[in-house]
Formats: sequence, C-alpha cells, structure tokens
Amino acid sequence: MKSLFFIVVFLLLVSSCLGAKNYDKYLHFSVSFTAYGLSSYILEDIGGLLFTLSIGIGKEVRDCFSPSGSAEFEDLLADIAGITMGYLFAKSTSPRPLLIFYLVF
Repeated sequence: MKSLFFIVVFLLLVSSCLGAKNYDKYLHFSVSFTAYGLSSYILEDIGGLLFTLSIGIGKEVRDCFSPSGSAEFEDLLADIAGITMGYLFAKSTSPRPLLIFYLVF
C-alpha cells in the first residue's frame, strides 16, 4: 500500500512539472509501467527491464529518423520513470501483471 501511495504522489509531482501540453510523457510513462509489469512476469526482473527499455529506446530512434516524429530525452526519462514505478509496484503486489494492467487501464 505504501508503494501505491508513492506512485500517486510521484504522478502528482510529475503532472505539475510537465503541464497538460506534454501528454506524450504520460503515454511513455504508462506504456513503460504496463510493459514492465507484464514482461517481468514472463522474463523476470532483468529481462523485463531490458525488454521495456528497448521498446522506449526503439521508439526514440524511430522518432529521430521519422520526418513526423521528434526524439526527446524527456521521453526516455518518462520511460525510465515508468519502469521504476512498475518495478516498485510489481514488487509490492501479487499477482503482478494483472494488477498493473488493471491500474493503468
């Protein structure tokens, strides 16, 4: 329960810093949060971390070479924050993937 409180406080702090115009960061956070929770169930902690981080880095590389996209360092930070919160939440709950999926969606 403490980790859920920590996640809510963290999201409120991040929300106040980013503002409404940066909703893309929320998407990066929530996708990374969910992807880590689901992949860590199958691939364990390190595998889930590598899988989720590769998704985030792959997205930024694609944005870098896409004429309609723009790669941003802040997107990677949002991915890392989502992975970190997913890890903390997954360690404090059981069964991990179902609760993370339910919380995000």
